[in-house]
Amino acid sequence: MHVEYSAVKVRGSRYMGDLTRYVRAGTEVDLVREPDNPYDSNAVLVFAVVPSEGEIPVAVGYLAKGAASKVARDMDAGRAFRGVFVGGGVDATPYVVVLAAGEGEDLKLTKLRHR
Repeated sequence: MHVEYSAVKVRGSRYMGDLTRYVRAGTEVDLVREPDNPYDSNAVLVFAVVPSEGEIPVAVGYLAKGAASKVARDMDAGRAFRGVFVGGGVDATPYVVVLAAGEGEDLKLTKLRHR
């Protein structure tokens, strides 16, 4: 299986209660398009399970604008993405690794390319 990846900053978390500081590294996150966002029509929300908030994923931030514009375009075209929280918190910028299935059957990992 070919997997494409990219490490992407999570932005806006402080406006959402700084919940990223409670997300454990390695936690799978959901990436959800928000095309009606009044500030960025390419917005991609990051949802994660935050232990203090229960078992239902909550919005913890947005993919950084540059990456979001590319991911949003591919999402709108039907490409599926997964995310894994890498870390961050009070004094560090939170990151997620964005993953997508690539073309080809060979087992390899490559930097995410947007088509």
